[in-house]
Amino acid sequence: MKKVVESLVGEQGMAVADAALKSLKERKITPSPENYAVWLAYHSSVQAALRTELDMMIAGKRTIDDHVCDQLYIKYFEDVAIGSRMMKAGGKIAAEMEDVRKGLLNAGVKTKAYGEQLEVAKRELAKTDSPLITRELVDSLVGATGEMAAQSKHLETKLAESSVEIEALRVQLEQVRIEAATDSLTGLANRKEFDTRLLDMCNASDRGSGPVTVIMADIDFFKRINDTFGHQTGDQVIRFVATVMDRAKPKGGIVARLGGEEFAMIAPMTDRKTAMAIAEKIRQAVESKRLVRRASNEDLGKITVSLGVSQRRPGEKPTDMVERADAALYASKRNGRNRVSQEELTKAKAA
Repeated sequence: MKKVVESLVGEQGMAVADAALKSLKERKITPSPENYAVWLAYHSSVQAALRTELDMMIAGKRTIDDHVCDQLYIKYFEDVAIGSRMMKAGGKIAAEMEDVRKGLLNAGVKTKAYGEQLEVAKRELAKTDSPLITRELVDSLVGATGEMAAQSKHLETKLAESSVEIEALRVQLEQVRIEAATDSLTGLANRKEFDTRLLDMCNASDRGSGPVTVIMADIDFFKRINDTFGHQTGDQVIRFVATVMDRAKPKGGIVARLGGEEFAMIAPMTDRKTAMAIAEKIRQAVESKRLVRRASNEDLGKITVSLGVSQRRPGEKPTDMVERADAALYASKRNGRNRVSQEELTKAKAA
């Protein structure tokens, strides 16, 4: 992203900015900062891989909309930004720990010197009966003890300050980790987190934790909602469906937004029959709710979702289970939408 900003200087920079805005306008893409960044990078040629990918889409006459731009931003910019923040926070923790190490090392040196001074004083006191020498020895010990007390107090204060700072940085790192796994619009898991958790749950299933099922869901006629009411209202609908699915997930389950209007739920220790019931509950909850456009109080009409369910087979790759759930989802789409399909029904109709 820094390279994109650095390229926007002088007349050439203005030309790039104008071209990016023109691309957004021609494709009716929301001019959000993220979408703008994608097209700035494209027209400034600082992100060769992104430019190549977009050129292939354009050559293939693929529709490039908000969803596509969202995926491109995540792919080429979001991970880099998050990684940069993690490295920065990690560097601060390392600096704090180095300060603590130096403080402890310094205290160790001074402690050693204090011990040596005590030993010298002990020997001198043992071989003298002079009050004057004794007084001088005691004075030197008082001074050395005072220095040690001050050093101990300084070290104690430094350790307390470092502890607070390191805890704050730990919280910051945890927040970055959560953001790296979260879809910013809905608060659900993102695709990367979905893939990670699915693999974990499949491995647990192989160890005997029970069956794992996946429920795929897609909002019906979502493009029509966006075209009719605008992207802000579309986002409102996406958040609504996300909330319904999140509330319906079983214990230990996870719901993710895979992009655009597509969602997925992983249901651990849940068989296909139970997952079908969960999916039907989601379908009914979405269908029964009448949504109103916030800006104008306008009725959005009936919102529906199509869903597909699959249960993992023994030793099966997670991606294969997701593909079967996705096929079941599209069977729901083909058969009229606003319904739930499972993998066996998909196979039966294909036969």
